[in-house]
Order: sequence, then C-alpha cells, then structure tokens
Amino acid sequence: MTSAVDTPFSLGAEIRAANLVGLRTLAPFLPLHRQRKVLNDLAGTHSSAIRGRGIDYAEVRAYQPGDDIRAMDWRVTARTGDAHIKVFREEKERPVIIVCDLRATMQFGTRRAFKSVVAADLAALLAWSALDHGDRIGALLFSDNTETDIRPKPGRRQVLHLLNALTGVQAGEPEEGRLAQICRHLRRIVRPGSAVYFISDFAGFDDDCERQLYNIGQHSDLVAIRLTDPLDAQLPPPGHYSIRHGDTRRVLNTASAATRAAYEADFVQRANALQAQMNRLRIPLISLSTADADPLPRLRAGLGLGAATRHTPGSQSGNDAAQPASGLNGR
Repeated sequence: MTSAVDTPFSLGAEIRAANLVGLRTLAPFLPLHRQRKVLNDLAGTHSSAIRGRGIDYAEVRAYQPGDDIRAMDWRVTARTGDAHIKVFREEKERPVIIVCDLRATMQFGTRRAFKSVVAADLAALLAWSALDHGDRIGALLFSDNTETDIRPKPGRRQVLHLLNALTGVQAGEPEEGRLAQICRHLRRIVRPGSAVYFISDFAGFDDDCERQLYNIGQHSDLVAIRLTDPLDAQLPPPGHYSIRHGDTRRVLNTASAATRAAYEADFVQRANALQAQMNRLRIPLISLSTADADPLPRLRAGLGLGAATRHTPGSQSGNDAAQPASGLNGR
C-alpha cells in the first residue's frame, strides 16, 4: 500500500512539471500491457482483448513450400520472375500516442483542479506506464490555435520532453471545428498497431470527429477519456453568482427551476450522444471528474485492469490548496 506522498495528483489551476514527474510512482498501478477493451453495455460485448503489439516489415525472401501466399510480394515477384514472400517481425516497442486537450473549455474547474490539470496528470501517468513496458511514447497536445506533435520514441528522456511540453501549452480563443481539425491530424500521424489515449472534455465532438476516429480505430486501439466538472452537470444552489471570463464579469442567477432542469437535461443529452457515438465506434469511453480525489481506480476499471491495492489520495505536491477554480463565487 502506498502512502499519501506517493499519490501526487495535482490541485489547482496550473500544470506543474514537478507534479507530473511525481506521478512516476503510480505507473506500476497502471500496467497498460494488460489492458482490455471495455465497452459500455449498450455497445454489445463487454470486454475483449486489445490488438497487442504490431508487426514491422523486415525483408523479402524467396518463396518456400508451405509459406502463406497472403504474404506474397507481388512487385518483387513480377520484377524477378520468381516468387518472393514478405517477412515480418513483431514490433517490440509499440507506439503509444497520448492526445491531450488543453483548449479554453478545459481551463475550468470548481473542485480540486481544472480539467486541463487533470488531463495533464493523466497524460503523464500514461506516459510513465508506457515507459515501464518499453513502448515508444508520442503525443499530440493541442489548444485552440496550437498543437504540439511529439513523434513516438522510447526512453525516459522522451517522457520528460512530453511533460515539459504539457506545461507550455497555452489556451487561446475558442475556434469552431477545432476538435475535428485535431481528429483529422491525428488520423494522419497514427500508424497501424498504435495505442491511442484521447483525453478531452469532447466539447464540439461532431460527425466529422466520429468519421476520423472510425478510420483510426480500424487499425489501432483507441481509448477515450472524458473529463467533466460537477458544474458541467448541475448548476450551483439557487442564488446569484459572479462569474468571470477573461475581462468580462457577469452575474448568474440560478434561482429558476426551469433553467436548472434545462441545464441538467442538456448535459445528460450531450453525455448520452457522446456515449452512443463511442458505442458505434466500439471505442471504450472512460468518464472522470475534477472532483475525483483519486482517479486511478476508475481509470483502471475503464481499461479493464480490475481492482488494485487502494492508495491514499495524494498530497498537494507543491500546489496551493484548491480554490473554486472557475472564478465562481456566491454572494
């Protein structure tokens, strides 16, 4: 059983490199090589094995009796006039691609941390876990107007490069269709046999996004990790609240029962729509909240890893005590 010092999930509104490095201690609790595909009950089969490591082309050799004709290299055969077979070898270092959404919609939280901070924590934990298994680690980190494409490489230095990049991404002005742009870009860079972990609130997920993920899912294993905040699902108790976005400040009145009901219904409708889309794609969808003091058990369950020895929810690891991070204050 680990101690409180060993569970450095972040608090507050800032992504800090020291916190991300500290998550190294939790990597043994997330053995990605034992992951199984866990689907929502509505999607049919509950659990199935992931594809595992891919295979790389190695060489061409002359055909021998008993060889699988499906591996025939027809170009070499036509050029030489003799039958030749493609030889493959198992890929020892599987590409693990971590997609981390740091758009403006992720710069929000009313409990322990901003969604962007939780996303960075999860990206770091996945990277450390992939390192433990000897995989190649890559990432696509994106905000509203920038993206950082880190091509897969093995080793601790690659993980530290990723963690440093996470601390440097700045959100910009929201851009319509941005998530679809990222999904199209992801489709271009993901090679067959990869494991892809997409961490986002999935704001703006549309039919175009679904098409791109469908194509990725044909040759790679994709897991969607959705982050929400309690205030996404339910307005605060009836009253008047001062809210701020940038330099704009307004007063939110939550006294209307009709407004509150409509707000909650809209959240449920969007959540159900996203779940239905992921079900069609047969992509596991793991839902985590900024209110989760310890997201590891739910993450393990979503990855089909079962129960683990419980550990005490983490210390602040250098962060100040969490304040209502959204700037929402009752009056």
